[in-house]
Amino acid sequence: MKTYCLIVLILSICSLMIFIGGCEEKAAVTKPTTVPINIGIEQADQQATTEAELAETLTEQNEKEVQTTDKTEQGTVKIVLEKDVYDFGMIDPGTKNKGEFNFTNEGNGVLRISKIQSTCGCTVPEMKKKTYLPGESGTIVVTYTADQRSGPVSKSLYILSNDPKNPRFEFHVKAEIVKKINYEPKQLSLRFDKENAGVKDIKIESLDKKPFAISRITVKPECMNIDFDPAAEGTSFTLIPKVNIEKLKGVHSGAVNFYLTHPAQRTLTIGFEVLPPFKSDPATLIALNADPDKPVRKVLYILSNYGEDFEVESVKTSNDIIQIVSEEKMQGKYMITLDIVAPESAGNRRHFNSKLEVKIAGEQTLTISCVGSIKKNT
Repeated sequence: MKTYCLIVLILSICSLMIFIGGCEEKAAVTKPTTVPINIGIEQADQQATTEAELAETLTEQNEKEVQTTDKTEQGTVKIVLEKDVYDFGMIDPGTKNKGEFNFTNEGNGVLRISKIQSTCGCTVPEMKKKTYLPGESGTIVVTYTADQRSGPVSKSLYILSNDPKNPRFEFHVKAEIVKKINYEPKQLSLRFDKENAGVKDIKIESLDKKPFAISRITVKPECMNIDFDPAAEGTSFTLIPKVNIEKLKGVHSGAVNFYLTHPAQRTLTIGFEVLPPFKSDPATLIALNADPDKPVRKVLYILSNYGEDFEVESVKTSNDIIQIVSEEKMQGKYMITLDIVAPESAGNRRHFNSKLEVKIAGEQTLTISCVGSIKKNT
């Protein structure tokens, strides 16, 4: 009996110990799986929210920085001139006159000037500085060389830049050219059927009555001589040109240049034209897009500029491109019918040329050029 009671007691103690151990084990398992997991989710949510907000903030800052950079580099450029017309006032012929144009970049972008375009008579030195920040200013220096002719003049210039509203900004210089020297005639006409080529005397006078001298005279081409005394001073000179008829042959035009000591005008130029005894109509034979298998028919007239009767001694060609069909003398002119035969195209060569020489009795030979292009093979 005592033994039975002892066994029951031992089993009860073991059961109690197993129960207590199971509870402790359960507590040990549940303790780390509840609270730490909940805390980890909250921290992750807070961290994710913070990173998203930070990323959004950084993105906004980057966009603002990019926009600021774009406004600086690519923003609105606006070039503004202090004045867009420079008036030199009354100036002397042939003189050089300098004017300055001040400008400012009033935009919020970087102004970039690529070039300054000028017109005849105006020169602009190459700009060393071509980039201007917002609010920055610069200067354009213009040199205008006055014409020999008197009267009002206006010249246009252009600033080529990245100004979106005015990429080709136009500005101007103007002046009133006042002559201090007058001369007649303004142009010389020379011809072979007149004594001394029909040239007139040249008169040069001072309009402001200041005495001057003629220091030098040049003629190009050299077909006339003009006697003068470089030591003589006065307010008026009359000069007599002497034409060399032999040297005049073959000359079509030229100029006489006078170099003066007048303080207001140092040079003057009188141009001349030579009216030859004969001319051709047309002046040049042209055959464009010519087919080598189909000659181009042309009619050429030889005419007298002086209305005189004449005889043609011979008509020659420089190659087979021009072929004479017929010749006929008519009232006051000579008619030549001819064919232009284009040569076969050699590689990329499509252009050709030739010459026709007409020898007139007692006169020089008249040379007529012929130019053309060959039709492409289709």
